[in-house]
Amino acid sequence: MTDTKILMDGLCFNEGPRWHDGRLWFSDMHGPKVYALGLDGKSEVIAEVENSPSGLGWLPDGRLLIVSMRDRKILRMDPDGLSVHADL
Repeated sequence: MTDTKILMDGLCFNEGPRWHDGRLWFSDMHGPKVYALGLDGKSEVIAEVENSPSGLGWLPDGRLLIVSMRDRKILRMDPDGLSVHADL
């Protein structure tokens, strides 16, 4: 039998979980933030996206891509913050 452990609570609507670099990454659409969560329970807010963050992905160079649902954009996490990668 496996014990269940809650690593994080207080979220609104989680979306698009992805395992990357040893952590679970996901969007909280109505939060509206993107998080990374380690198995040790330590969480990090990666980005705040006011127009409902959704799916996540990574470019070959490691930069994070975030779907911004309500304004139909794909955002890219650059060293100086979020930039528009594609406007759909």
